[in-house]
Amino acid sequence: MFKFNPVDIALTVALIATPIMAMTPMPTPAEAAENFSGSNTDVRTVLAYKASTAALEKFLPEGWELSPITEGPSAGANLQVEFVDQLFAVGTDGKVGAPYRYVLFGIPVHKKGSSEDVLMLFDGLSRGGAGPYEIAEKATDDVTRSVKYSLNPSVVTESWTFEGGGEKVSLQAEFERGPLKTEKAESHVYSQLKPSFSRIYRYNEAADVVRAEGAKSERLRSFSLKAEGGKLAAVFDGSQSLVSVVSLPVYSRDIFVPAP
Repeated sequence: MFKFNPVDIALTVALIATPIMAMTPMPTPAEAAENFSGSNTDVRTVLAYKASTAALEKFLPEGWELSPITEGPSAGANLQVEFVDQLFAVGTDGKVGAPYRYVLFGIPVHKKGSSEDVLMLFDGLSRGGAGPYEIAEKATDDVTRSVKYSLNPSVVTESWTFEGGGEKVSLQAEFERGPLKTEKAESHVYSQLKPSFSRIYRYNEAADVVRAEGAKSERLRSFSLKAEGGKLAAVFDGSQSLVSVVSLPVYSRDIFVPAP
């Protein structure tokens, strides 16, 4: 997955009768340049592929270039596919929003001359439509996830189908649950259609690396991904190869938008 250095964002609140200036910590320069945009808790399945460089480069805005992942279970990948079952979401007003499901397609990139590796989203399918990055097609969804605990190890079965805007994506997978590794980290994600827009995610997750670095996994009992139509046709042309499968049964994040 796309990973960045962990960031501690804990805020200290003291409920004592002292002046506000004395009890409120000064924000760091980075925090002062960000606006909180909400938070959510999801279950996710993240796939990493090595796809056609020529096909992916066609999506890059001027001034950006591909930056394939160089380390971790997804080393060598230049395409990320993320299936999301959102369980809980809270807006800036503190109100709980209706959860929904979606799939996103992103490319690891960096600006020319920059050392910051980020993810750039170029397509997606969602019942919610375009979304904040304005890249997703409005779509119907049919999602079923189950875990059979009577077995040792437990077995996870997933079926995801999204269709809309001339595109269709489906994932069928079954795998044995493995050990979970917890992580607290940060990611920076941009929009391919409006590259001036980005969001910063500070998240906690529990990750099960089902398959890594393109190696065969005995825990991955069955796997099938189909992505057809629209932007996806050129990317999933049969030449792509699966690098990793990572299951995130626990994923929680706070969302920030860099100030203009």
